[in-house]
Amino acid sequence: MFEPLENADTTVAALLFLVYWFIGYRIGQLANLSPLDAQRSARRILAWIRVGFGLFVLRLASIGWLWTYGWDFAENRVWVSLPLVTLPLVAVVIWSMPRLRRIVGGSDVDRLDPKLVVPAQVMAVGGLLTVWVGFVSRPVPPHFDDLLTHGGPLVLVTALLWLRQFRRKAVTRSMRARVLTAVAGFVAIIGLITGSIIYGLSASRLPDHMSMMDHNLVDYGGGLPTSHSARTSVDTLTGPRDLAPDKTFTVTAEAAKIQLSSGRTLDGWTYNGGTPGPEIRVKEGDLVEIKLINKLPDVNVTLHWHGLDVPNAEDGVAGLTQDAVPNGGSHTYRFRAEQVGSFWYHTHQASSEAVVKGLFGSLIVEPRDKPAVEDIAVMSHVWHVGDEQVSAFGTKDTLERKRIKPGTPVLIRLTNTGVNPADDIISTQFVLSGTPFRVTAIDGTPVNGPTELHDTLMELANGGRYDLSFTMPDGPVRLADLNAPDAGLLLEPNDGGPVPALPEEPPAFDPLSYGTPTTTKINAGTNFDRRFKLIMDDGLNFHDGVFGLLPMINGTQFPDTPTLMVRENEVIQTTLINRSHEVHPMHLHGHHALVLSRNGVPSTGSPWWTDTLDVRPGEIFEIAFVADNPGVWMDHCHNLEHARNGMVMHLAYEGVTSPYHVGHKSGNQPE
Repeated sequence: MFEPLENADTTVAALLFLVYWFIGYRIGQLANLSPLDAQRSARRILAWIRVGFGLFVLRLASIGWLWTYGWDFAENRVWVSLPLVTLPLVAVVIWSMPRLRRIVGGSDVDRLDPKLVVPAQVMAVGGLLTVWVGFVSRPVPPHFDDLLTHGGPLVLVTALLWLRQFRRKAVTRSMRARVLTAVAGFVAIIGLITGSIIYGLSASRLPDHMSMMDHNLVDYGGGLPTSHSARTSVDTLTGPRDLAPDKTFTVTAEAAKIQLSSGRTLDGWTYNGGTPGPEIRVKEGDLVEIKLINKLPDVNVTLHWHGLDVPNAEDGVAGLTQDAVPNGGSHTYRFRAEQVGSFWYHTHQASSEAVVKGLFGSLIVEPRDKPAVEDIAVMSHVWHVGDEQVSAFGTKDTLERKRIKPGTPVLIRLTNTGVNPADDIISTQFVLSGTPFRVTAIDGTPVNGPTELHDTLMELANGGRYDLSFTMPDGPVRLADLNAPDAGLLLEPNDGGPVPALPEEPPAFDPLSYGTPTTTKINAGTNFDRRFKLIMDDGLNFHDGVFGLLPMINGTQFPDTPTLMVRENEVIQTTLINRSHEVHPMHLHGHHALVLSRNGVPSTGSPWWTDTLDVRPGEIFEIAFVADNPGVWMDHCHNLEHARNGMVMHLAYEGVTSPYHVGHKSGNQPE
């Protein structure tokens, strides 16, 4: 409901502008009419002013309704938008309306009087500025600058309109002069708009080289400013380098023709000639060494271990923790696999394109004593085949059948590798039917006391993972992606069994209340060292030579997004607020966060630890984590097209620096 309400509020603001523009124009023309025609026109203008009043009241109602989602959804309208139209409206009531009524009554009124004409015109300008607030600038607190940048132009335009009206009283112009003036004004406006767009496209271009340490905005979260006296490079924050590895892997990025099970083909990029790439499966505590080799012509790559909290130097982010690997180059990663769970890997270099084309794979850390279980990794992906988006499990876009003996314990590790959901999809939706099951882990972290679920709808964030556990029954079990209901994975005790039907209205899985509560090292009552607020918006804007409805964090895009500065071992609380029109799967590298509440409702189930959290439009999440992994970490939206368009920021530890650069000629594009 939030998105239609948000759109309705902006629409009402636009109608308010149009109505008062029309009113201002008609009032300005009264001086050119005969007394009788002026009476008739004034009567109509008063009727339109009543329409304008109705729209103003409707705007108050829509803002009040937005307020029900939380003050953060209404505060910029209350502090910035409403004053822009309220003050001119008061002037219309005090000055314009009494004069209009006297004209209707046949009284002799100066129809060039600025007090008659200007208030409605200023009201139109204020209405236009409120549209700007709602659709373009999207102000975030504090609003001192916003009051100046939005109120200042209104004051200036008011003065100019007032002077113009005095000039009209002093000089009588011919119709030809008025037409020429109108045409010149129109040309000037078009020129201003065109020039602004050209300038915005040019000025928004990212530089050829830029240090990731050029923090334009540092947020200390209400804590003491950090010191930069000690300097530690991310290059020194590595995994063990002086010990023999327990497991070694070689992963080679290369181009290949990818064929889906339906027969569709596309030109893709692969690890070791296939996609998903080779499954990297290790044991808890293993020292893992992985060598990346790049054979892709004119394409740089990295390996990022999504959800595995490795040392900072091993995180695989181009331009932040390493330089991207060019064609013919290589890079070796080393880390100890200390977290048991389901993870995945993908390039973190131009990933909005590269992941779509196939540069991803499964990473699994098993416990030292692994129970006997049928362990199946399923990687949901959306392939771009020409203009078509094809949902699949790996490269299986048709129904895949697999034989499993009844009574066998089954673990399905479900990963959503999506980059950008289709326009009509909030997130990828899955259903497991044919057997009761449990969600035993979320984002690689075990769920405490999971309970049985039946035919349940599971929405999974881009980059997120669910572990689904059950005992194989005597009949078939089906895992389906609702974006491709005729495909999916069918587990069956015998060949050729029936395919379970998908439930028509399955209940939704909610991690906030699922499982059994237990004590955690941090909770809502913790004395937090720093508190951050991140407001996600979208508006017409420029970023790196692109103009459109772009995502923002706290009113801006990278590199002007806030850098969250912390000290090691501090406990951090973050509030995530989504005022935009799209879902944002927020992914903090190097840490898992505990979900404290959603929309003011505390978590009541198992502690919900996550590394990739879907924040839907109109939602507010409070999360917390311990700053226990020093470095400079990416924190971004895992809708990777949003990341490409600037929805990126950093979590930086006191005294840690990065020597790497990003930019068009640096070879590094870290989204």
